[in-house]
Amino acid sequence: MKPASEHANFINLQEAEKIGEYLRTMISPAKVEKIEEVVSYRTKYLTIVLEDIFQPYNASAPVRTSECLGLSEIHVVENKSLYKPNEGITKGAQKWIQIRKYQSPNKDNTSHCISGLKEKGFRIVATSPHALANSYELDELPLDRPTAILFGSEELGLSKNAMDQADLFLKLPMYGFTESYNISVTVAIVLSHLAYRLRKEVANWALSEEEKVFLQNAYYKRSLHNGNLVEADLLQRIRGEL
Repeated sequence: MKPASEHANFINLQEAEKIGEYLRTMISPAKVEKIEEVVSYRTKYLTIVLEDIFQPYNASAPVRTSECLGLSEIHVVENKSLYKPNEGITKGAQKWIQIRKYQSPNKDNTSHCISGLKEKGFRIVATSPHALANSYELDELPLDRPTAILFGSEELGLSKNAMDQADLFLKLPMYGFTESYNISVTVAIVLSHLAYRLRKEVANWALSEEEKVFLQNAYYKRSLHNGNLVEADLLQRIRGEL
């Protein structure tokens, strides 16, 4: 799913609204209602970055968790390990959420990802099992800016590069002998807590009206057979009418 700014290079808002009107007539009213409900809860204010996650379960469960909790996109960094989610675990969640991958060979993909997020105004928050300077617990983490939470690999955690570029650190409460949670559990704990806080504490957490139009259309298309071809045909007809 491209953001509205990228879509605008090809389809403008007026065209997208007309396409949406047509697409809605091709889908059951119940499906249309569900799509509109889901889009109303979607957010780009909160996202996650997965760095070098390689175990299939740990690559998959965060996708499902993120989609269930209303995230519009997640970011995946591949420096040392290929990211291979298991569709049996994601349960189709990857169909409804944008997975942005940073996987250029021999490149610093971590810095590429983080710098791009910072340019968009995101605060970068690194997770760590240890108390560090600028370390917050879930109830205290400031949400006054769009926030990207970084999660590291199963064995080593986040790279030093990622830690060095973080603005803040997030420490999860632990009361046992084991040093850390499983990565998939960590993502679930963090997102469930922050997604709840976001909707209570942040006024502008939702998508803009323009973003909602494009995202609804993307979901309509995914609910149809050959949805992209249907859209292309509709666009030709609409441009012929204008």
